[in-house]
Amino acid sequence: MKTARIPVLKTIVANYFVVKGFFITLCIPSVCMEPVKKTKKIHLLPVLAGLMILIPLLIAAGCTGKPPVPSDLPLNGTRWTLTGYVFNGTSLQALNGTTVTLDFGDEGRITGSAGCNHYFATYEMKGRAITIGPAGSTLMYCAAAGVMEQETAYLTLLNKASSVTAGDDRLTLADAEGRTILSFARTVPPAPEPLVGTNWTLEAFHTADAVSSVTAGTTITAVFHEDGSVVGSAGCNRYFASYNVTGTSMSVGAAGSTKMYCTSPGVMQQESTYLASLSRATTFTINGEWLGLADAKGTTLLSFTKEA
Repeated sequence: MKTARIPVLKTIVANYFVVKGFFITLCIPSVCMEPVKKTKKIHLLPVLAGLMILIPLLIAAGCTGKPPVPSDLPLNGTRWTLTGYVFNGTSLQALNGTTVTLDFGDEGRITGSAGCNHYFATYEMKGRAITIGPAGSTLMYCAAAGVMEQETAYLTLLNKASSVTAGDDRLTLADAEGRTILSFARTVPPAPEPLVGTNWTLEAFHTADAVSSVTAGTTITAVFHEDGSVVGSAGCNRYFASYNVTGTSMSVGAAGSTKMYCTSPGVMQQESTYLASLSRATTFTINGEWLGLADAKGTTLLSFTKEA
């Protein structure tokens, strides 16, 4: 009787990996065929979720070893009034009867009153560091004692500012050594005057690189009426024109005027400049008792104040 042979399976020794869920386990055949005891698994998704919460907290707590970089101060659109300054080592208060202001506008520009003249300058900020360029201003002369000296000191110190500290109601500028040189209080602007019906008096002409005051001895005015007409004095002659407003957009038609001739130097040229600028206005802005007319590029052409 022949004996049947049972084929012998050759053992193939191989290591391979078994993927179970999110875990990779090294598996040897002889081991994998044995019963495997249950092991406690740590699910990956809850761990990841925990890390997503923990990492920001660690960063906020300073675990990275680097302090957070302060963000730029939100000064755009704020207005400040000078309360005191330090000049040549002497602490001084703003003169009674004068108002020195600092307005932070868009596109890196500051404007304001230096106590007598209207001024403008550029500025740049990085964190709390500030650089203010040389200021331009109108060229009026105020005879009251100390006013022009205060104005000169203020504009000089403004150019020396190196850092700024601002709170809800206070702002200070310091020089490169960290010494406070200018102190301000926040100005809460009054409610804007209405465009229509307010008697506006021209404060300054604006060009690309200068602000010019109105010629001494002349007054230029504008009154916008509800019927779509604007009238006033151009410094010598009375003028009249039509206007249209939609929102803050404005258009002014060609102006007509009386035909007087004024012999004072520069008066007739000023009149022509004013009427030409008025016809170029495409937008207007009112801040309290201040009115600005700007061209299509947003460049201010004329600035008025409410007639006292």
